[in-house]
This record gives sequence, C-alpha cells and structure tokens, in this order.
Amino acid sequence: MIINTRPEEVSKKIIELCEQEKIESRHVHMSRIEFLSGSKKQQIYTELIKNIHTFSNIIFTSQASAKFGSDLFNLHPGLVNSKQNIFSVGDATKKILIDNGFKSITPSNKSSQGIIDLIKEKFPGKNLIFCGENSNMNLQNAFKENMNEAVCYKLIFDINQLQNIPKSSAVILIYNFLTFEFIYKNLVKGLIENKSFVLASERIKSEVLKIVEETEILNKIYVSKSYMDEDMLDKAKEIKIGRAHV
Repeated sequence: MIINTRPEEVSKKIIELCEQEKIESRHVHMSRIEFLSGSKKQQIYTELIKNIHTFSNIIFTSQASAKFGSDLFNLHPGLVNSKQNIFSVGDATKKILIDNGFKSITPSNKSSQGIIDLIKEKFPGKNLIFCGENSNMNLQNAFKENMNEAVCYKLIFDINQLQNIPKSSAVILIYNFLTFEFIYKNLVKGLIENKSFVLASERIKSEVLKIVEETEILNKIYVSKSYMDEDMLDKAKEIKIGRAHV
C-alpha cells in the first residue's frame, strides 16, 4: 500500500493518479493548511499593498501561497504590474495563478533551486517570496538581503490521523520534513519499522538523517526524482517491486 500524507487541500492530483493507475493507496492527511486570518492577515495585506511595487520578482513556492497571493491581487487590481516577474515552483502552483488570471515563469528544474538558478542567471533584482511558516528557507538563504518574505499560512498537524496508517508494511510519501518528523516522533516504533519512506528531495533527507538513528529505518528511506506526484508515485512503485535503491 502507498500512503499519501499531503493536506487534503493539495491532494486532488495524487488522488486522481492513484485512481487512474488503480494503485492500492490510502490518503492520510497528516496536516491541514491554515491561512492567516483576522488582524494578522490584514497586517500582511497592508504591508504588501504598500511595498509590493518595489520588488522585481514575486515568487510562489506552493499551491497554498499561490492561492493567498491570487486572492490579494484580485482584491486590488493593478497591484502587480507588467514589469514585475512572477515565478511558480511547479505546474500545480502555476495552474492556480493562471486560473486567477496571472501568468508566471516556471523553471525547467521545478524546485526552489530551479528558481534560484533562473533568477540569478536572468532576473536580477529585489525578490519577494510568498511562503508558509514551514518554508525550507532555500530561497531566503540564497538571496539574503535581496529577499523579503510574506508568510501567509502554516501547517496544523492532527495526531488522530496516525491511527489511519496501517499496521502492515506500506510506502509513505513525504513532501516536507515536518511531516516526517511528526510521524517519526509520534508513531509507535513497532509500526514505523515496517514502513518505507519516499522523500521529495535530498534536502529533506539531510534533515531526516539528523534525527533518525535506527538502521532499520535508515535502510528504508528513498528520495524521489522530484516532489511531483508522478515522480513520488514512480519511486514508491519501484520500492514495491524491489527495484528501488536507497
């Protein structure tokens, strides 16, 4: 069995893929996306409305951030001008922007590193990133003084979802380090030891290696070619038929 751990709000595509390919799967939404609201939302709106024109590049690294940004832009037409570049990390993020009337640039390497390389090569200037509290900080660290961030959502984990992870062997898909950490620290050790994990990036693996000591778990940690649902599922299928390598 393959276990999807993404929030329900961003699981539509992987659910469809599992149904189309008739993959034995279970969708265990370990977290939900909580957007800023009330006074915090109004504060970030006010700051962005005042300053967004000073940024050359506006970056969206997730579907949730694209939804937040699109809502803001649609509430204030003309807030973003044609001289500014909008970047999306991947196709799902790009689609949300397109559906709301905004074109964006997506790197061929659909990752934060891909955006970093593209901006450094072709789009110098001041950068603004829309992100969540769990941002991996890759972009912020790459551009430092030329990067501002608009933190617009956070992940809220649900301990009750752990009971939906089967006792039998399974492959668990991990799209961010916080999800792995939550499962690792809260799932009964006897249950975690017969699970394999597909991680969305080498960066996540480097964080995982800092907290995992058990050899039986380390030997079952694999890295996908990318965070794209198709690649995550491909790696999981390789594990199921014994062709994957750690």
